[in-house]
Amino acid sequence: MKFTTIKLADGESGARPTQGLKRAEQHYVTTAHYGIGTAADSDVDTDYYAVWNNWPTFSGSNGNHTNNVSSTALNDIGISTLTVRCKGTHASGTLDVAIIRKSDRKAVRIQITGSTSTHYKADIVANATITAIDPKDGPWTPEIGRLVNMGYIG
Repeated sequence: MKFTTIKLADGESGARPTQGLKRAEQHYVTTAHYGIGTAADSDVDTDYYAVWNNWPTFSGSNGNHTNNVSSTALNDIGISTLTVRCKGTHASGTLDVAIIRKSDRKAVRIQITGSTSTHYKADIVANATITAIDPKDGPWTPEIGRLVNMGYIG
């Protein structure tokens, strides 16, 4: 299972020690106005990072949303709450993201294909497919490639 984007809007890799999940709407993709994290806007959760294939775009006014995900595979990697900050109107795109725990590289995939903003912000559990990624399936990410090339993993 391959995920192609790891660079955040500031050009840094989300897997770097000072980077991670952050709810700010311009943390991942500057023009998307959609951010997903585990805490408030300015707090970076450096225990995890995100890699993605698709990222949705929003427009309108900003809003904050909290989702209890303790009944999903995210709880198995230590995430019981996902917080979202985004503009109010879904403009385009879908979400296909893997959240990876840095300590052991266990990962969970979140896929949302809805066409309204509610699907992406207020009720993620009901509108997303949230699945653990079997270690034999990946995720294959730019960070894994970097670690293999440097000889840290084989």
